[in-house]
Amino acid sequence: MIATIARKISRVVYKRIGLEAIIWLAAFFYLAIHDPYVQAEFTLCPLENLGFHYCPGCGLGRSVSFFIHGDIARSVQTHLLGIPATIILLSRTFSLFNVALEGKVFQSSIQ
Repeated sequence: MIATIARKISRVVYKRIGLEAIIWLAAFFYLAIHDPYVQAEFTLCPLENLGFHYCPGCGLGRSVSFFIHGDIARSVQTHLLGIPATIILLSRTFSLFNVALEGKVFQSSIQ
């Protein structure tokens, strides 16, 4: 019973907001609760996992996390594109939620 209700609610949320907004919101939530000052041993970077020591995107998530936590100087030191990426992605997320609040149904190519 509860699982059925939860499934119906998740379908409505997905159709109204869309998967993209949910993913960005979850990513920002993770970066907000994550402590950027602690060096993690695990990385999601595919190039780093393949053994390459340089990736142009490495440090971007950590830079965004520093910016969210208010450490602008360290954010810029970690990755120059961290602050612009945060602003662009927050703008995109808010626009997706704004579309949902206006009552438009999100049209996804995923069926």
